[in-house]
Amino acid sequence: QILKLAMVTIQLVVFGLSNQMVVAFKEENMISFKHLFLKGYTDNMDDTYAVYTQTEVYDQISFAIKQFLQLRTISVGNHAYEKRGSEETPMAICQYFYKRGIISPGNDTFDIDPEIETGDTLNFSNQIDCFC
Repeated sequence: QILKLAMVTIQLVVFGLSNQMVVAFKEENMISFKHLFLKGYTDNMDDTYAVYTQTEVYDQISFAIKQFLQLRTISVGNHAYEKRGSEETPMAICQYFYKRGIISPGNDTFDIDPEIETGDTLNFSNQIDCFC
C-alpha cells in the first residue's frame, strides 16, 4: 500500500510539473509575440494595449504584417511559417463583422445580431514589398 501511495504521489508531482511547464511556455510565448507584433508594446501590470483611431489601426496592422514577413530574420525563437506540403502558406488577413448591430448609449445596451458576415481576405506572400 505504501508503494502504491508513493507511486501515485510521484505521478501527481510529475504531472503537475509538466502542466506548469506548458503554462509557463504559453505565457512566455504570448509575451514574446506581443513584443514582436504589437508596435510600441511595453509590459504593464494591467496588460492593456489599445489603438483609438483608424490611422493607428492601419499603422498597427501594417507593422504586424511587416514583422510577420520578417519573422525569420528578427526572431531568436524557433518560429516558422505554416507549410502545406513543401510550400509555405501565405499570411491571410480576414475581416469578420456582425451583420447588424445597434448601440444605445443612453442606457448602455447593445443589440447585436449574432450572424457573422465575412468580408474581404487579403493574402500576402512572404515578401516584404506588399501592402506595407
